[in-house]
Order: sequence, then C-alpha cells, then structure tokens
Amino acid sequence: MNKNLLVALSSTALLLGACASGDNQGSEGTSSEGSGDGNKEVLVYSNSLAGGRQEWIDDLASDAGFSMQYVEAGGGDVLNRLLAEANSPQADVTFGMDEAMFFELVDNDILVDYEPEWLSQIPEDTMIGESMFHPLVEQRIFMMYNPEFVSEDEAPENWQDLSEMTDFAQQYRVPASLASGTDQKAILSILLQYVDEDGDLGISQEGWDEVEAYLANGYQTPENEEQLQNFAEGTVPLSYHFLGGIPGAEEEFGFTAVPINPEQGVITMREQIGVINKGDDHDYAAAQEFVDWFGSAEVQSAFVEEFGGLPVNEEAYASASDRLIEIAEATEPMEVDWNFVRENLNAWIEKVELELMP
Repeated sequence: MNKNLLVALSSTALLLGACASGDNQGSEGTSSEGSGDGNKEVLVYSNSLAGGRQEWIDDLASDAGFSMQYVEAGGGDVLNRLLAEANSPQADVTFGMDEAMFFELVDNDILVDYEPEWLSQIPEDTMIGESMFHPLVEQRIFMMYNPEFVSEDEAPENWQDLSEMTDFAQQYRVPASLASGTDQKAILSILLQYVDEDGDLGISQEGWDEVEAYLANGYQTPENEEQLQNFAEGTVPLSYHFLGGIPGAEEEFGFTAVPINPEQGVITMREQIGVINKGDDHDYAAAQEFVDWFGSAEVQSAFVEEFGGLPVNEEAYASASDRLIEIAEATEPMEVDWNFVRENLNAWIEKVELELMP
C-alpha cells in the first residue's frame, strides 16, 4: 500500500481517537457565554495550537461568542486528515499550514472561496491563494548555532556544508521524520538548490545525494530527548528552528541562537487560513466569522505578542517582538516556487523517508 495512504489512514485513526477523547477539544457542542444564538460552533484543524495557543484562542474565542473544538497535529498529519475526509469533511476551518499544503487542498476542492474583512490590510504580494486561503503569520525556517559551543568561523555557511563537517558529525540536528512542516523545510532548503527538470522528481541526482549525506552525518533526536535541550547543552549545537518559536525557546532553555543566512536565503513560508468546503447547502457563517475574527489586526497583534511570529497583517506587524524583527533582519527570504513544491512535495517526502533516511 502507498506510504502516504498509510500515513493518512493512521493519522485519521489517531486523531479521531483524540477528538473523541476530548484531549484536543474545547467546549463540545455547547454555547459559551455571550454566544448569542448558539450557532457559532467551529471545529478547527491546525498545526499551530501547541504551547498554550489552543487555550489562549479558546478563551478569547469564547468571549467573542464562539463554541470551539480543535484537532491539533503536525502540518503533514493535518493535511493527510483533511485529504482523507474530503468526501465527508468534519472541520470548519484550518490554519497554520504553509502555501504548498494549502495549494494541495485547493487541488482537491477542500476549500471554499472567501474574502475576509481584513483583506485590505494584507500586502498584495502575499495573497497567492486567489481568495481560497489567506496568510496570517510569516515564518522563516533557518539553521542556527549555539555560540557557546560553535564559533562564527566554525559555523556552516549553507545546509550543504553540514554533510562534510566531520568535526560536527552527529552533532547537528536532522529530521527524525517529515510529519511536521518545519522538518520538511529543512529538506526543502537543500532540495530546492538542485532543481533539474530532467532529474528524478525534478531534482538532480546531486541533490538527492546531498540530502542523503546530510541525513547520514547528522543526529536524529530520539523521542526521549528534547532537541532544544540538546542545543542548549551543546550536545547538538547546530540545529534549525522556525522564527516564531525562537524567543520562547531561548527563554525556556537558556540559550541565544545565532541564525545562519545562506547565500540563497532561508525558506520563508506564511501560515495560511481557509474555510473547509462542506457543500453548497452548508451554512458557512460561523466559519467565516471566525476567519474574520482570528485574522483581524486586533487578534493577530495579541497573538504574536503572546506567542511570537511576524504577522502578515500590516496593522499588526508592530506587535512583533524586537527579537523576531532582529532575526528577520538577519535573514533573507528564499525565492520559492510554491506551485512546484506543491506538485512534488508528497513524492519528495516519500522518497526521503523510504530511501534516504537512516
């Protein structure tokens, strides 16, 4: 059986169990105080609910009159579940995944056209979803080193340097799986430097060899270890992370990361939001109102003040922390053809997981 199908089926079974148990839910089918007619029930699927985000959203959404339920998982698992449920959708709204994943949802007719009230506050060049999905928070995924254990001269200049760094063999983090969007971007950071229309899946053999060498020379974090703790303690002083998570990680684990900005720049994606297609006769009012509310400058400003990130909403940008703006200014966005990524991402993941991972 195709591995992606197995992932989709297993993810669906796992997440259905979580949903039934209530572990990832807010109030279940009941109207919170101030919910008016009680019809503003919204089920959200997202990879951006961890670290207290779900509880924070739930508190504010309840005050705004929503009765919320949630399913939280990695970006790849959320995508697989939405695809598996295409003929019988359960979610009302999904947010947090990147452009490529949302393009796949569009390809499978899983989203409906909707233009939020805050659309005029979004830079025009970021609106690539043609009203099917819209950007919320910009994330950059970049290499970083711990300067307590790695000097500037020792640090790699590019992802491709890592595979040849014998002094740091097994001391730089590599993905243990590709279920999360951040782990996928580590691999994309290499693959996209070897685009070749005549190559396997659009990538030259040199690119596939480089990914294999990168994975073989690095350290996969076991489930009983915390990769950020390893980074802080210097056992794995070279790693990668997403921009919005840096301030909280630095505070929790007691390190100051130095970002690495390769010549080609760093993968820059924007977490998107969209309304799930539940048929022509479905009432989308609650889902659309949630999108209007959550993407508003007021809520996005409060969200990034609490959890970090660079809001795409121009009226909310000033709420980003000085540390995030500092890192954003130290890195340059890589030019990425997200349609090309979308067309090949599943096949790339399958090849890496089946053929190249140790």
